[in-house]
Amino acid sequence: MIKRYKNEIFFFYIAAMAALIAAAFCDLQLDKLLNNTENIIAIWFKNTGEIPGRLICPFAGTVLFYTYKNKIQQLAGAIITLGGSAYFGYYIGKYFFIDEHRMLFSIIYGLGFGITCLIIGKFIAVPDKHRDMLRQIAILSIIIMFVQITVIEGMKYLWGRVRFRDLLAAGSYDSFTPWYKINGINGNKSFPSGHTAGAGMSYLMMAFPYLSKKWERQKTLCFVIPLVYTSVVAFTRLVMGAHYLSDVAMGGIVSFTIVIIAFTLYEKKFLKNQ
Repeated sequence: MIKRYKNEIFFFYIAAMAALIAAAFCDLQLDKLLNNTENIIAIWFKNTGEIPGRLICPFAGTVLFYTYKNKIQQLAGAIITLGGSAYFGYYIGKYFFIDEHRMLFSIIYGLGFGITCLIIGKFIAVPDKHRDMLRQIAILSIIIMFVQITVIEGMKYLWGRVRFRDLLAAGSYDSFTPWYKINGINGNKSFPSGHTAGAGMSYLMMAFPYLSKKWERQKTLCFVIPLVYTSVVAFTRLVMGAHYLSDVAMGGIVSFTIVIIAFTLYEKKFLKNQ
């Protein structure tokens, strides 16, 4: 993947490093300038920004269900689909359903989504020559998702950085710390941004060229679409006062880096033998 996306990777890290350097000087000032918790677009992405990460299990599980021939493996794929969909429903439902019976409505919605994925998957024809690769990418995507969540949550607890909105609630900026200072476990979880990292799971689109020559010709688009989406989600997190520039920059870096490393190892371990 490093060779295929050499220019895109170079651009990403230059931009991300520039953001971290700038954030060392203007993190707090930028949030003061942008803060607007009533912004409709920012609220929307607060509620939906992490969807790329939440859709991995429903989609990957469906792929496993239809690309495995063993009944036990197919069952595992169905469980991943329905379990991931139930969690997806919970994620969406906590923002969009009314308080009464919210959990029940959310899970029912999620399971309905998972069942729909399994039904639609039956009508999607996948050439036999692509089945093994598609299954491998589905498994790798699930692994990437869990690694991303683990890294982000671990860093959040370790850094213990106070969110901008909590500074406002306290009526003082005295608790603000720069992104490069590790505060230790204290209950604060601003750095890095989980929403941005979840949005950054959209970088899995960069795997599309493995499956088709058509997508190989569109590989730049497979980078640009996730970049734009993740950047929009990142910007709205500043507007909501949930994160600083450095938080969202690092959230994007974590997801992008995990995707690049994972697929680079995949190329070396699997593709060279196919």
